[in-house]
Amino acid sequence: QKRKKEMPSKSEKKLKTEAKPSKVTEKPAGQGSEEEGMFQIGKMRYVRVSCFKGKVLVDIREFYTDKEGSMKPGRKGTTACAK
Repeated sequence: QKRKKEMPSKSEKKLKTEAKPSKVTEKPAGQGSEEEGMFQIGKMRYVRVSCFKGKVLVDIREFYTDKEGSMKPGRKGTTACAK
């Protein structure tokens, strides 16, 4: 029974899948608006605050620089819903 309490709930799993499309929809809006909600906490680590489907999301993620020199979000990171 302890394992069930430690496992993430369905709503937490759903949050992770909801967070991915928000990144795709944010990029066409322009990087100027996206960078306003980003705060650097390490060499290539940033905290980003965004809104998706009426929910405020806090994303802590490592970024990398691609061949063109633009910053892209990496796989290492997590997203949480701010209540």
